[in-house]
Amino acid sequence: MTDYLTIGSFPVKMVWLAILGSALIAYGILFVKIRKEPDKKQLLDVLSNAIGIFLLVWKFSYAILHPLLIIKHPTSILYFNGGETGIVLGIIGSILYILVAASKRELDKSRVFYIGILGLTLYFAAYYGAHFASTTLLADGLVSLFFSILSLYLYTKGSFEIRKTVLSMLVTALFFSVLTNSPLSGQKTSKEAVEAASYGIKKGDRAPNFELKTIEGETVKLSDLNGKVVFVNLWATWCPPCRAEMPEMVRFYRDHSSKKVEILAVNLTDSDSEKEVKKFAQSYKLNFPVLLDPDGKVGNTYKTVTIPTTFIINKKGIIEQKHIGPMSYDMMEEFYKNAQ
Repeated sequence: MTDYLTIGSFPVKMVWLAILGSALIAYGILFVKIRKEPDKKQLLDVLSNAIGIFLLVWKFSYAILHPLLIIKHPTSILYFNGGETGIVLGIIGSILYILVAASKRELDKSRVFYIGILGLTLYFAAYYGAHFASTTLLADGLVSLFFSILSLYLYTKGSFEIRKTVLSMLVTALFFSVLTNSPLSGQKTSKEAVEAASYGIKKGDRAPNFELKTIEGETVKLSDLNGKVVFVNLWATWCPPCRAEMPEMVRFYRDHSSKKVEILAVNLTDSDSEKEVKKFAQSYKLNFPVLLDPDGKVGNTYKTVTIPTTFIINKKGIIEQKHIGPMSYDMMEEFYKNAQ
């Protein structure tokens, strides 16, 4: 699936459009399924609130997991979330809410969980179907097919007892576990594909080389870093999301500096100030190379419109990922793992 849809100069992540579209499809089918039920409104209200609680807990769990960072950099909460741990906390919060809300409204818990599981399977069927349609990746097609069959079964079977609902959840979890650890979970870049890759700024292209000075006056050349995973981060001191991601990048670099990974923070100095960059680097205690791009050559080469923008380059100099917006520690971990 294409990473971004650009509307004017504003980039919209395609994954969020896929999430929204899939959620609307699932909601529409659920509405049809229970349209004649006398407690339809209560069921949909409970499940909608549960989704809202999940999103809130997932988003703001970052403050629970990293309280010191939030105290030092409060704006971080605007850009980051609790990652995988936040997802688990969000699921727990949603389940607890459903149990309490179902009891207060005197709803049958089995029916509430049944409708919830049906909604999730419909959502995943649509979401991975959209991925499969845009990428033709076999793993996405298999996931979508699995959830489509499970959705049809749940839709036609009717209300489950809780134990059957839980069983369907366990089967789903097992399926995902097997799939994500199988060869179908991803495709490695072949040596031939790497050698044939042309220079460019799209995923799969060979990253354009550049040579810049650091704020200490040392020369850094991108091509000299072959053999390392390189994060080329384009930023400016006046950019709020750039400021928010810097503590996350410092943490990541501190934990991974002994590994074959490098961060090149390329400051767009043609729209910034070298003096401000040096003050910023000292204030945020940046522990990775900060490069100056006074003529905007690298910014132009990498066609940087929105900042921060980060290119993740693998050990052979091939662009594995382009990310627009601030990065969290967990995101960098995932990018690093995928670029190995």
